Amino acid sequence: MTDQRSFARTVIALSLAVIACCALTFTIMLLAGSPAVQPQRVLDQDALARAVLNNVNSADFAKPPTIDDVSCPASIPVEAGREFECKVDGVGDGNSSGHAWVKVKIKDDQGDLSLG
Repeated sequence: MTDQRSFARTVIALSLAVIACCALTFTIMLLAGSPAVQPQRVLDQDALARAVLNNVNSADFAKPPTIDDVSCPASIPVEAGREFECKVDGVGDGNSSGHAWVKVKIKDDQGDLSLG
């Protein structure tokens, strides 16, 4: 009977030690700024739209497009090498289409862009 109580106490003590170690590890990861806890960085939509607008060939439009004419994917994570396209819809005439596509590539993890 005494051996069963001793065994039960040992199992409980080991379980509590494991739980304490896990809690300590999690706390250290939070305080150290683990990448799993940091929020994902995304591109600034207004700055992206302005950069795309500055890269558009004005000959494609009857009148210059505005920032409201630019549509890009939302919440684009800042990851080096990621590529996507933005569309610029403006006013065209018989000689110009009024549409343009701009290919965007994120060059590095700082959010530097290559437009073309």
